[in-house]
Amino acid sequence: MLDRIFEFICAVLMAGVVLITTATIVFRYILQSSLPWSYEVLLGLMVYLTFFSGYVALRQGAHLRIDVVVGRLPLRAQMAVYLINQLVVIGVSLVMVIWGTEQTINYSDRFSLMLNIPQPVFYAVIPLAGAAMIIECLRQCMEAIRGFQQGKAPYSPERQEGEQV
Repeated sequence: MLDRIFEFICAVLMAGVVLITTATIVFRYILQSSLPWSYEVLLGLMVYLTFFSGYVALRQGAHLRIDVVVGRLPLRAQMAVYLINQLVVIGVSLVMVIWGTEQTINYSDRFSLMLNIPQPVFYAVIPLAGAAMIIECLRQCMEAIRGFQQGKAPYSPERQEGEQV
């Protein structure tokens, strides 16, 4: 259910990007006018789309990985590679939380030029997405450890298809 909600949000954000970009092109090249607000709105939509989509990809196991090599390793080594990979993702997510929080605080007194939107609106999604990714990685690690105890590989196709997240 949560995946569907975030997929819907991403679809709405993407539709907004396409519509505003199309309108901007039409106004600029056909009507010889411009939409001065379009840059700020597109920037905000793209930031939110990027971080929401990253979270959805993490939940669905859609981030890039090379299973050919890992799949040939013994089960313990597969688990070790999986946990190292999750630690790297947690590390990057922690940087998102720390840096995103700093940026949100640093820009708390600034506003966008055209729409007068507070800058933290653009930055707040970064630490939120980072925190959500950390929680999701920890959940996936716990699930992988339970599966490992039952003799299942962390990247096995039967785990990916049968998962209900």
